[in-house]
Amino acid sequence: MKTVPLIMLALTLAACSRQEAANPLDSVARRTCMDTIESRATNRDSVAYGDDMPVERSKPDGQMNVTVKFSAKNEIGMASNIVANCVVSADGKTLVSIATKEGR
Repeated sequence: MKTVPLIMLALTLAACSRQEAANPLDSVARRTCMDTIESRATNRDSVAYGDDMPVERSKPDGQMNVTVKFSAKNEIGMASNIVANCVVSADGKTLVSIATKEGR
């Protein structure tokens, strides 16, 4: 009988550790922003992304705001932490604008 509670505990923990599947449109919007970041980077291979990339749909025309935290090396090899705010079309496929600032 002791194995049943252990099995249930294992199943419960496994279910809790699964993350909810991301919205496919959010993924397209993130990829559009990340592709732009990589295409503009001085050292494309040095771009490393953070874990949190929120997508907000606060614009009346359906455009999405994507915030991406990343680090990248400049031409002399010094890494900088940067935050990019991308505005992406409602279908997530077209970059409308991008603004970057130094992050922490």
